Amino acid sequence: MSRARMAKTTLKFNGQNVEMKLKEYLESASYTDVASGSSDTLSVRLHNIDKKWITAWYPHKGDEVEGSIRLLDWNKAGKDIKIYCGSFTLDDVKFSGNPMALTLDCVSAPASESFQTRERNKTWENVSISGISGEIAGRYSLALDYSGPAVKIKKLEQSESDSAFLYNLCKSYGLSMKVYKKKLVIYDQGQMEAKPPVGTLKMDDFVDNNWDAVDTLYGVYTGARIAYKNPDDNKETSIYVGLKSESGKGSRTLKINETADSVAEARAKAAAQVNLSNQQATTISGEIWPDPKICAGVTVNVSGFGKFNGKYFVDKSTLDVGEGGTSQKIEMHKCQARVSV
Repeated sequence: MSRARMAKTTLKFNGQNVEMKLKEYLESASYTDVASGSSDTLSVRLHNIDKKWITAWYPHKGDEVEGSIRLLDWNKAGKDIKIYCGSFTLDDVKFSGNPMALTLDCVSAPASESFQTRERNKTWENVSISGISGEIAGRYSLALDYSGPAVKIKKLEQSESDSAFLYNLCKSYGLSMKVYKKKLVIYDQGQMEAKPPVGTLKMDDFVDNNWDAVDTLYGVYTGARIAYKNPDDNKETSIYVGLKSESGKGSRTLKINETADSVAEARAKAAAQVNLSNQQATTISGEIWPDPKICAGVTVNVSGFGKFNGKYFVDKSTLDVGEGGTSQKIEMHKCQARVSV
């Protein structure tokens, strides 16, 4: 006799397995996986009827929390799937009453507050993005997984937290960044979008046909004209990059003012801004039947949606496991022709 298909959450606190201890208290868990721009998160809700959590078992902010979700008999009887969510830092402890409950909000960012909040003033000279990333990763005991291009930078001023500074730097060159499994991951999203789809989504893959599809023209461009000043001589130069002629029919040009050391750097920054903006051109979001293959950072084919059919990149996935069942919400954008440098 096979078991009914179900999901279970396994947690470790500071390396200790607490599955049995939490068994009678665990109400739900929510794991959010993002492709870029913010930390992955894990939220756990526990009932607190006996008030142990608010007294003797009070959790400590900064604790290391590891989470895994097991999908039992998911695609086939007797075949389980384990999703390792990663290692997180307990960030917020929230109690609520009637009914008494505790919610633990955890983020994948380093435990050190300085990564996200402490402003750092530093001048970087004759460095690469990978070199900057490596130094910052080492400061927080993170491994660096860098798969972007070799970008050289002559001089750059930092006046933000390491997290904000590095994210903005990556974004300006068209790179994606996230912290995951104690790694600082930086990659070229264009390369990820070029990978084969992991599967196909149709309308009946969305729970109760619950989805939203948006096609917009606002903020979508065919190219960019960038006016930049060389910091050495303050001379202004203007160049155009795009998918079609700037004066061609239907051309929509993004105007950019930047600083750059060279034409190559200006072109890279202009292309990055156009490609990032164009991600909002066509989007689909909704709740699907949970599928562990579909996670942030992969591509899927969309079929049966008429003009919305095509290849999409998954920007965000949220997997919820609770007494009421298991659900997955996704957000994705259609892969567009990218402006190259």
